[in-house]
Amino acid sequence: MRVTEQQVFGSLINNYQRARFRALRLQEHLATGKQVLQPSDDPGRFHRIVGERTTLAKLEQHLRNVTTATMRVDLADTALQGTTETLSRIRQLAVQYATDTNGATERANGGHEIRALLQHLLQLGNTEFDENQPLFGGTSRHGFAAGLALSAPVTLTNAVADTLAVRVDGVTAGTIDLTGGTETLGGPELAARVQSRINADSALVAAGKSVSVTYENARLVISSNSEGAGSSVDVFGGSARAILGFNGGSAGDGASTFAVTVSTNAAPTNSGGALTSQGHVRNANAVSFDNYVVRFTGPTSFDVVNTSVPVTVSAHSTNVGRVGASDAGIVDPQRITLDAYDIQFTSPSQYSVLNTTTGSTLSIGNVYVSGGAVEFDGLRVVLSNGQQGSPATGDRFTVSLAPQTVLAGQTYASGAPIAFDGIQFHITNGTSAPAAGDLFHVVSHTKYAGDSANYEVEVADGEVISTNVAGGQVFSGPSVNLFDAVQQLLSALRGNFRAGIVESLGALDQALGQVTASQAKVGALANRLEATSSALEDARVLATNTLSSFEDIDLARTISDLTLQQYAIQAAGETLGRIFDNSLLKHLR
Repeated sequence: MRVTEQQVFGSLINNYQRARFRALRLQEHLATGKQVLQPSDDPGRFHRIVGERTTLAKLEQHLRNVTTATMRVDLADTALQGTTETLSRIRQLAVQYATDTNGATERANGGHEIRALLQHLLQLGNTEFDENQPLFGGTSRHGFAAGLALSAPVTLTNAVADTLAVRVDGVTAGTIDLTGGTETLGGPELAARVQSRINADSALVAAGKSVSVTYENARLVISSNSEGAGSSVDVFGGSARAILGFNGGSAGDGASTFAVTVSTNAAPTNSGGALTSQGHVRNANAVSFDNYVVRFTGPTSFDVVNTSVPVTVSAHSTNVGRVGASDAGIVDPQRITLDAYDIQFTSPSQYSVLNTTTGSTLSIGNVYVSGGAVEFDGLRVVLSNGQQGSPATGDRFTVSLAPQTVLAGQTYASGAPIAFDGIQFHITNGTSAPAAGDLFHVVSHTKYAGDSANYEVEVADGEVISTNVAGGQVFSGPSVNLFDAVQQLLSALRGNFRAGIVESLGALDQALGQVTASQAKVGALANRLEATSSALEDARVLATNTLSSFEDIDLARTISDLTLQQYAIQAAGETLGRIFDNSLLKHLR
């Protein structure tokens, strides 16, 4: 077979182009450091590389998750350590002011530091990991309305006591009808009924609003299912409002994990028919953590007084016994009447308690025990024998409260806001207007506004770790609400109530144990995250090496191959030049 010069020339051109192409590919391999740039380079190897890259990407994502979780846990540990230190300081002050060497002035001065420490505890409890990510609030925070304590089961009666008027996130629902007949429901059943009926309201459904209702500590709590500062619930009317505990109570929004609240309630002795809303804290920085009473001086006027003050016990000048008051204070601020009382000894071993403002007898025939507590209408008085004897028949002690006036001579208008010290609520006419002497209590508390959800991170396929600490367990349970425990101490200091200071020590010890137990859990979680991070890092190194073995070039070999290709290109070029010199084309020039 005859081979023409054109065939030879074409073959050489093709070899030259292939050599140049191979050289170009080798240069790309050198530039990228990768030996497989596209599936056609090595289909089998390319498939392995894709798989290894996927594995490595998952490992790196899991490592990032663990890093974020570790930061969150470290921040929680720091906050809990600060909480422990603050509680320890508070307990130290409680021990100091419990001694009899301190009087009303010293204890009131100590209250200033306790108030500052309480505010610091709230800051620690409300710590955020990132913007709008509560460290101790589960995954979100919700506005709520908490009712007063009620006696379950509760009987709902159609057209008598079976409706509620509520507002959720600013949207007013229609009339919530709870029953069409007569039903007696226990606490959990009652909560479920209220929740289902509120969530079925057409106005709320149209606005995309809903609530969750729980029965906690003998109270109904209605929480908005939305979150953040705009989340709120208000129970402002309905025939079942009072029996469900919403003639008063407290409310808060979802701006903070632990909301400073005030709980309002109408005194059971009121003769008027006015109702009160839930108490709201509008400015947490202005809250004093004191307790108050709204006292009506007539149907259209009222005063606001601060009842976080000492209880005065005075012996009558005619007393002949050797008994004195060793302590006195407020044990239940929601039962305070502002009336004056007499403790009268009917014999050396028995006494009666009289309300001298109303002229009524509260109790008779009480057995006297030196150093024993005498309790009535939210007050506690401790009488003790002196060194020279015991009480005598006819001895009398006057008990009274001198509250501090916050607002005086205020004009009442039904539904108008009543605001002071960062607090706001309103009183409205119910069956009638308020009457002279009617009282409405305003008592400070702190309530958890977070949820019980877990903030979880994935550390392996199908394996997650919960990284949040349950604030509802650390700060407000399961044993004690540490904010309320500190507030109890604060009230006792301001009221010069030694027994109250001593009693707060037990709650503070429980709070310290509660926080310490949570610190141990956080430490265990930190150890697990550290071990997980170490294992993931080892796996990442192995995956990186495996990927490199499939993907990275052999640098020396690639350079050698490129050099050979360059020699081949040079040789092919010279051969083509010589053929061109001997061709007919040269002779035709």
